[in-house]
Amino acid sequence: MRKLFSLLVVLLLLCSVASCGEKESDTIKIGSSGPLSGSVSIYGLAVKEGVELAVEEINAAGGVNVDGKMMKLELVDFVNDEADAKKAAAALTSLISKDVDVVVGAVTSGATEGLISEAVKHGVPVITPTGTADKLTIGDNGDEREVRYNIFRACFFDSYQGTYMGQYAAEKGVKKAYVLYNNDEDYSKGLKDAFVETATAGNVEVTTAAYSKQDKDFNAFWVPILEGGYDCVYVPDYYENVYNILKTGYAKGYTGVCYGGDGWDGVIKQVKEGEDASFLENCFYTNHYFGESENPAVKTFVEKYQAKYGSIPVSFAALGYDAVYIAKQAIEAAKSVEYDAVVEALTTGTFTGLVTSSEPFSFNNGNPEKAAVVITFKDGKEVEAE
Repeated sequence: MRKLFSLLVVLLLLCSVASCGEKESDTIKIGSSGPLSGSVSIYGLAVKEGVELAVEEINAAGGVNVDGKMMKLELVDFVNDEADAKKAAAALTSLISKDVDVVVGAVTSGATEGLISEAVKHGVPVITPTGTADKLTIGDNGDEREVRYNIFRACFFDSYQGTYMGQYAAEKGVKKAYVLYNNDEDYSKGLKDAFVETATAGNVEVTTAAYSKQDKDFNAFWVPILEGGYDCVYVPDYYENVYNILKTGYAKGYTGVCYGGDGWDGVIKQVKEGEDASFLENCFYTNHYFGESENPAVKTFVEKYQAKYGSIPVSFAALGYDAVYIAKQAIEAAKSVEYDAVVEALTTGTFTGLVTSSEPFSFNNGNPEKAAVVITFKDGKEVEAE
């Protein structure tokens, strides 16, 4: 009898310590993944820096108020997924094993798509800072939101960007547009489709042509553009290809405008010292924020980022930073770190004070309802277009 009583006491003590199986923690665990090596590592490293800065800043201010209890954030891991879908799925599994409360990632659309099935299985709230493919939150046919209910993004999505720039082109009086896109990138194809549809509806004559990831010399691609008298070329791709394409076209005598999407962020950094990049002054792209903005939230973020990392933050850093603040606001609204409660708060909440949105916004099917900015170049620097 005495042994049985002692055993009951031990069990009660264990139950008290472990809260009868409930998770007890003084920290909120964030997990992330993105490319920290490879051809698009600039994006992953920027997001990582933005995430780290936000975590550091929130903790310095006291942490996150979870139903009256102040809890610190912990970035338990930022896994290098090399922008690969399978590696991103493995990263998600690893993060779940570490009891993460929120996943801020992945960075690229393909990698984010790769981790979604695993994320849905566990129900963990996922906020991709920069995955722009439409399907991430709603599926290929737009009818999977109930399945992907826990997937959100801090950025706007591809078809929004393409639509925005298609309207912009029409409003600026473009008559003939040529779309040169990367057939090996879902990102590029998504922007292309939306631009073509919108520009055509705006009475712009549109022609399209595709290149592949193997293409490095773009001289031949400019021949039909120059011969066809196009006054606009839309190049929805990432900055490395974009810079080579733009530089080639203007060197061959193109005099019209070039438009693009947020993948252009980083183009200005491709300009070598002493190189004439004045051709960029005829180029415009949609982005999530402008680092030289007078908006107080932007100015504060840029100052803190520069102090910590010594450079001007690209939009990927700003979006990584905002994704953490979105998670913070959702957890505080939910008064809990339970997955379902946080997902519900993300679904129904309004989010304010963010770097990449000067106005409060809500999520619609996992997508933030906020506006793009258009950026161009002047005297070797980026400026906000009028």
